[in-house]
Amino acid sequence: MIKKVSVFITAVVIGVLSSLIRLDFITNLAEGASIELLVMFTANFLPYPEEKITFELIASLTYIAPKLYILIAFGDFFYDDFRISSVYVFTRKDNRVKWFLDKLFHILKHLVLYFAIITAVSVIIGFANNLPVASVQGLLLVSSVCILLNVTVTLVFVLLINVLSLYISCEMSLFLTLLAYVFAHLPAIVKLSDPVQHLLIKLNPVLQPVLPWHDDGFLLDYIQPLDILAVPGFNVYWSFLVLGAYLVLAVFVGIRVIKTVEITDRNY
Repeated sequence: MIKKVSVFITAVVIGVLSSLIRLDFITNLAEGASIELLVMFTANFLPYPEEKITFELIASLTYIAPKLYILIAFGDFFYDDFRISSVYVFTRKDNRVKWFLDKLFHILKHLVLYFAIITAVSVIIGFANNLPVASVQGLLLVSSVCILLNVTVTLVFVLLINVLSLYISCEMSLFLTLLAYVFAHLPAIVKLSDPVQHLLIKLNPVLQPVLPWHDDGFLLDYIQPLDILAVPGFNVYWSFLVLGAYLVLAVFVGIRVIKTVEITDRNY
């Protein structure tokens, strides 16, 4: 319970800090400043790599830090059961798959609430600083897409950490997954030829939530005044398709592992 409360308090703090950091950029726009843009830039923005190396510390921190924190916070979600009652879970429980899906649903609820809090805080910060709402429908759509994309990609990596912890130590599975997560951001830093760059971005799970790179019509209305390059064919439907495929694969592998692994002799 204490851990859950601390996660949600952290979500508020992250939402406030990230929104205030990005607020200066939004309010200095000559035109197009809106709460929708603040929501996008709070946790869903990275600069497109236009030079050999493109790295903006503030943008990278506001994009990556909230996800790294929640990965660390829920990286031991399965491990707690193993440590406290592994014999009960894996020898007395008739349906391991039901246990796995129950844990998955609990993680999903926490992730939705976590990213919803961050998004809601950014909206409140926008209102408090007199930013306009360009469209109520647009605000609801942008907020929903931001939350769902962040939740889905984070859930994939949380599952990866927890499934790996069945074979190696929880600390090592967390370290390896976080390393892979950070390394996967290289296409947002290193400039390659456009076809290769676009392909890597469109297939990369960690870059699917970068909304300003999408070419959806409802996003271009906000992004065009900023002269940000959208990736051709990179839209929200594609992102949900790619992340859905990764999530289905992660769930399938997780179920297979849970049904077959024997861990009751491990020293937790």
